[in-house]
This record gives sequence, C-alpha cells and structure tokens, in this order.
Amino acid sequence: MRFSLRRLRAIAIKEWKDAIRNPQILLTAAMPIAFSFLFDRKEASDPAVVAFPLLLAVSITGAFVQANMVAEEKEKNTLRMLMLSPASPAEVLLGKSVATSALALLVMIGSLAVTSVPDANPIGLTALILLLLIAFLAFGTTIGLLSRTVTDISIVGLPLLLVVIMGPMLGTSLDMGWFSAVVDWLPTQHFVLGLTGLLDSGSLAGIGVHLAALAFWCAAACLLCLGVYSRKRYDK
Repeated sequence: MRFSLRRLRAIAIKEWKDAIRNPQILLTAAMPIAFSFLFDRKEASDPAVVAFPLLLAVSITGAFVQANMVAEEKEKNTLRMLMLSPASPAEVLLGKSVATSALALLVMIGSLAVTSVPDANPIGLTALILLLLIAFLAFGTTIGLLSRTVTDISIVGLPLLLVVIMGPMLGTSLDMGWFSAVVDWLPTQHFVLGLTGLLDSGSLAGIGVHLAALAFWCAAACLLCLGVYSRKRYDK
C-alpha cells in the first residue's frame, strides 16, 4: 500500500476542522495557558515553574484531546470506516495527529510566553518538547482506541495522565521508595530533568541521557499505538 500525501492531507484537514469547531476541545486546550498565569514570572528560572505548564499542555492538549477525538469518532463509527479504507495506518495515525499537534504547540508557545522562560538552548528545548509531544500523542491515540466511549477516557485515561504529569513533583515530596523508582522511569521526569540541565548548562551534551530516554519512550509509544491500531482495525 503506497503512502499518499493527498489522503494524509485530507484526513488532517478534516481533523483540524472538527477540532476548531468543537468548543469543548478548544476550552480544554486553553486550560494550560490559564494555569500559566498562576505562576510568578519572577520564579521563571525555576525549572518546575517552566516545566509544569508545558507538561499540562502536552498531557491535556496532546494526549487527552487526542484521546477524546479518537474515541468520539469511534463512537460515531466513522473511525471504523477510515480504518477499513485504502488509507494506510501511517496515513490515518499521522493525519489524526496533525490537528492535535498544532493545538498543543500553540498552547505550549502561549504557556512559554506567559511564564517568561529564561534564555535556553532553542535546539535542546525544541527537541525535548517534540519528543515528549510525540510520545503523548501516541499514548493519547492508544487510550482513544482502547476506550469504548468518551466517558471511559475521563474515568480511566485522565487519572493516568495526571499521575504521569504530577509524578515528577510528587516523587520528591512523598516518602515512598517504590513510587520514586517508578517516577524515575517516566518520560515527564526525563523532560523535567532535561529542562533543568538545559537551564543550568545550556549544552545538549548535558541532557543527552534524557533525550535518549525520551526517544525510547517515543519509539515504544508509537509501536504500542500501531499494534493497538492493527488489532482494533479488524475487531467486530
């Protein structure tokens, strides 16, 4: 099956139109920017202050919105028709991620503007954000494919995402060895540590381990998403 840019473009345009016409999605996407105003600009040098709005943006806009859009189409049975169409899995998954990616990037730019991020290596910061975003988009798509309804996402998916996003902050405050060990493996923890190293030294070499860990999470999340998609494609 040949990869078609025309089919990819058609799916992406449809997803974008559906996203900007859905007030619930737009309201959800605006939440991270609203939370950014709660942080003091004077504390913008603190990596936690910089990281938290970005983690909110990538989890809520990148994963939760993506899961909702996939589950909503699944409820309407339009996703099944798309999965059984001549479009390849790559075309469908990439096309359905374009709109969410654009929204998430816009929200993260807005969050960064509000919190007044100090000077940081733009290449390193972009790499950290993109790797985390790709992983969460794949996780969001997987959650949407596994959920029977949109309500399932709010009941199961959102709490899981909140644990992942709050893990790096709770790991240091809770006296629970096993929880801290789990947090050390989370992609959000590597993002926070990578951002900390970037703000401290400004060099890419200093965050190489965290970039590699995020790249591993990206690959694992994408493979998981592709596997779930392939299995759900022919489910009755």
